[in-house]
Amino acid sequence: MSAHHGYLTFVGGTTLGRTLDEAFAYSAQWQRELTEENSRLYAVRTPDQVATAFVLQHLLTIPAQLAAFGASSGPWRVDLGEPGMSRIGVELAPGLYPARLGFDRLIPDDRPLEARLRDARTAYERVAHPIATDYPAAVKTSSRQRFGMVQDMWEQAVRESRAAAGLTPGLTPQRRSCCFIYALPGLHECAGCPRVSVATGS
Repeated sequence: MSAHHGYLTFVGGTTLGRTLDEAFAYSAQWQRELTEENSRLYAVRTPDQVATAFVLQHLLTIPAQLAAFGASSGPWRVDLGEPGMSRIGVELAPGLYPARLGFDRLIPDDRPLEARLRDARTAYERVAHPIATDYPAAVKTSSRQRFGMVQDMWEQAVRESRAAAGLTPGLTPQRRSCCFIYALPGLHECAGCPRVSVATGS
C-alpha cells in the first residue's frame, strides 16, 4: 500500500501514535495548534476557518485512505472498527497533517474490486458520519460543509487508490466542501473548489 501513495505511509499491526478516537478528542487543540503554525508560517494571523476545515479533512482522511487503499490493494479490507472503538490510528508530521496511518487487522475479501470498495465505503461512512456530526469546529460549520467533506475525502481516497492499483482514476470531482486554503496569503482555490463552480455558474 505505502509504496504507491504519494504522501502517506500505511503501517499494519498497529494503530500508531493516536487512535482515530484519540485524534478526534485532540481535534479542538489540533485546530488551535494548526492556526498557530499557519500564522508563524505566513507571518500573519490566519483565519480560524482554515484550520477548522483542514483538521476535519485530516480526521476523515484517516479512515477514508485506509478503507480505500486496503480495498484497492486486496484481497482484503481494513477493519476500521466502530465509532468510539477505532482499530486505526495516525502519526502526524511536524506540519500537523497525517503522515503515517496504522491499522491492526485486515478482513479477507477476494471479491471484485468494486464490491470491496462498496463495503469499504459503508465501513468508512459508519465512522465518518459521527466525526462530522460531533466535530468541535472553532467556527460555525454547516452540515453541508461537514457531510460534503465526508464525501469529498472518500472520493479523493478512491481516486488515489485506483491510480495506485493501475486503474484510471477519472476526472477530478467537483467538491462539495471548501478547505478555505485561498484565505492564506498568496494561495488560491484548489481544483474542484465549490467557490469556483459558483463563480462560473457550472
